[in-house]
Amino acid sequence: MSVRRKFEKHFSEKNLETIFTDHIIYSGATGIDNLDQYAFRPQLKNQVEILSRKVLAGTYKFTKFKLKLVSKGRGKVPREISIPTVRDRIALRALCNFLGQHYKKTISFELPQNIVKRVKADVSSGKYDGYIKLDVSNFYPSIKHAELNSRLRKKIKNPEVIDIVFSAITAPTVSRSRPTDQASDKGIPQGLAISNILSAIYLINIDRFLEAMPSVSCYRYVDDVLIFCDRANAEDIAKKVIQRFSKIGLEVYDPGKVPSKSSIGGISDKFDYLGYQFDSSLVSARPGTVENLKSSLVAIFTSHRHSKKKNEQFLLWRLNLRITGCVFEKQSKGWLFFFSEINDESLLHVLDHYVKKLCIRFNIKVKPKKFVRAFKELSHYRYETNYIPNFDNYDLAMMKDVLTDYFGRDLSKLEDNEIEYEFHKKVGRQVKDLLVDVKGMS
Repeated sequence: MSVRRKFEKHFSEKNLETIFTDHIIYSGATGIDNLDQYAFRPQLKNQVEILSRKVLAGTYKFTKFKLKLVSKGRGKVPREISIPTVRDRIALRALCNFLGQHYKKTISFELPQNIVKRVKADVSSGKYDGYIKLDVSNFYPSIKHAELNSRLRKKIKNPEVIDIVFSAITAPTVSRSRPTDQASDKGIPQGLAISNILSAIYLINIDRFLEAMPSVSCYRYVDDVLIFCDRANAEDIAKKVIQRFSKIGLEVYDPGKVPSKSSIGGISDKFDYLGYQFDSSLVSARPGTVENLKSSLVAIFTSHRHSKKKNEQFLLWRLNLRITGCVFEKQSKGWLFFFSEINDESLLHVLDHYVKKLCIRFNIKVKPKKFVRAFKELSHYRYETNYIPNFDNYDLAMMKDVLTDYFGRDLSKLEDNEIEYEFHKKVGRQVKDLLVDVKGMS
């Protein structure tokens, strides 16, 4: 199938409507126009007709993105997230799907858990005695448009496809729209459906360089690189890799100057990657992620303490959700899903004890679920367990129970589709902060 034919298929009115139904229909996010998907629904057919026609004619222009700042912790510059309008979200998802299909033989997105499995195998193999961990500084904002343009044109000769990509990444991200807003001339906005696929296209030659290196084992996940090698050669290898990144305008943190970001050491030393900590044969979660989990557990109890309606069943429901995680909108969400490759059972017992102490400290008489059991259920019965809720399997009656029992909603005047919308909105707010296991359950 030609590039143009693929493009037309992804931007057909029928496919755009399907994207809205599958990916956007329950989202509460609003772009710079403050129009949510619920208000967008009556306009859907008209809007997708305009979208399809203009994209295929090469005249579609993206609206400015709304700026959202996400904290990365005390003393750190917040991450800038770009929020598109509903119509632009449909366009971006279609563009992402098109690029994914077109580059499927060149680019594959390996799941973090699969990477960790292979890292564990390399650590225990005895083939390497050294490691190099490299982190790219300010990755997405540093991507050069001219370099990305060059990468795209290697496989896409159609100017209308290139034009829509650059219409998206040059649209300014602003907190409030002003006539003086300037188009972006560098970087890829974060948070868009196309952000990851474009960054992967940008790094195609880097990946080939890493794969061609002899006598090493290399991993790259977005902007984090891990290399296993002979310890004696580690400094030289790191220098070559850093120089290769610099050729496309990306600065890698120097292991000697910023060891908290990039590091070189012996494989028997303790090191971390993708949130996991590797200490010889012990694979655990990095202490910082454990502390974040504990803080989120405390926040549930604190919220209950300051609530006017002290509903212990709602507290228990939220607590269990934080412990077990869940499946929601075809994604497995939660701390245990993300850290399903740890082998540190003692940490799970520590977390269960911590929850028990919180119940005593806040004088809450409930029996929450256990991290230890949830981890075993996840490991052995991932697709069959009832211990971990799968909200995608909830029928209307179960949705009603959640809304009435835990959220106190009066559903007597709501239509079935309104009940489904309320369920997705309420549950979505509760699970939005859970770590996402991109593997999903579908």
